Amino acid sequence: MEKLKEVKNKEEVLKATVEIISEKLGIGEEDVSILIYNPSKKVLEFVHPPELVGAGAIPSTAFDSIAAKVFKSKEGFMFNNFQNVKHLSFFEKLSKRKEPIKKLIAVPIIKGNEALGVIEVSRRDEKNFTQDDLSFMEQMGEMLGEKLMELIK
Repeated sequence: MEKLKEVKNKEEVLKATVEIISEKLGIGEEDVSILIYNPSKKVLEFVHPPELVGAGAIPSTAFDSIAAKVFKSKEGFMFNNFQNVKHLSFFEKLSKRKEPIKKLIAVPIIKGNEALGVIEVSRRDEKNFTQDDLSFMEQMGEMLGEKLMELIK
C-alpha cells in the first residue's frame, strides 16, 4: 500500500490501486473495476478495466446496479453467490473473460462523508472472498478517495 502513497497523478494512482488489489487478492487486473462519479452527468463511469472505459455509464440512481447501491449507501458488500444476485449484467458481457462472475466485492471510494466512486473486484473461480478481503477493500476505497481528493486540489 506504500506504492499508492508515492504516486503523483491520477493514472499512476489507478494503476497502483489495481496492482495492489490484484496482488493481495490473487486475481487478475482485469477482475478489478473502478468507477468514478461524474457529478455533472450523475453517473458512475469506468476508468478501469480498459475494455469498459467509454463503454457506457451507470446512473447513480439505478436500482438494479450493485455499484449504484454501494455508491449511495457508502457501504461495502460481499457476495460469494453472485450468480443469485439481481444486477446489471450488461457490462459483464463486455469483458474479455467468458466465464461468469461468481463472487464479487464492491466498496465505495470515499473521502470523509463523500462518495467519489466504487471499486468492484470479482472472482470467476470457486474461492470465496473473506471478511478480511472486504475489510482490505474498504481500506483501499478510503485510500483511493484520499489520494484522488489530494490530486484534485
